[in-house]
Amino acid sequence: MERSLEIKKAETGAWLSIFVYILLSGLKLFVGFIGNSEALRADGLNNSTDVVVSVAVLIGLRISRKPPDENHLYGHSRAESVSSLVAAFVMTAVGIQIIMNAGKSMLKSDYSQPDMLTAWTALFGAVVLLQVYLHNRKLAKQYHSSSLMAAAQDNKSDALVSIAAFIGIIGAKIGIDWLDSFTAIIVGIIIIKTALNIFLEASTLL
Repeated sequence: MERSLEIKKAETGAWLSIFVYILLSGLKLFVGFIGNSEALRADGLNNSTDVVVSVAVLIGLRISRKPPDENHLYGHSRAESVSSLVAAFVMTAVGIQIIMNAGKSMLKSDYSQPDMLTAWTALFGAVVLLQVYLHNRKLAKQYHSSSLMAAAQDNKSDALVSIAAFIGIIGAKIGIDWLDSFTAIIVGIIIIKTALNIFLEASTLL
């Protein structure tokens, strides 16, 4: 009963992530589109898939609260690890897609000139996600939740992605035209690396 209560409290972190990612993905995709920034659009696309990741984490937490039954004599606690695996696969797919799109832009030398608004949007997103990361990491440690810790690590990588997008946009503004697209590739690599770490940890637990 006590473990079920802990998991229920940990769920608030997943709900916070879902809410923040919905707002940030909409903001970044819109500003990235009107401001011509491939890096910010990649960042926004990443956040939109993070909504799916956060929902998977929430579902895993909900299932793990169920008591043991005749088919699951030791309970459903491993559902958290399964949800972490789902999150890792989704993140990997998105990372690959971002790298492919940005790579095509660089090969074609199809560079855009981003608006300064896109840089400030990326920086704002980084600050917000760092706060979400600190909150979820604290909850995950307090309630011993592996899936919420995976979500917290995702929050941190997304904050780093936004910082990278900010740097890339600034670089493009000062004349390094390819830096916006190059940053989008770095964004994809960071996403895949984070997904691999989550996958390895969840696999070990299972």
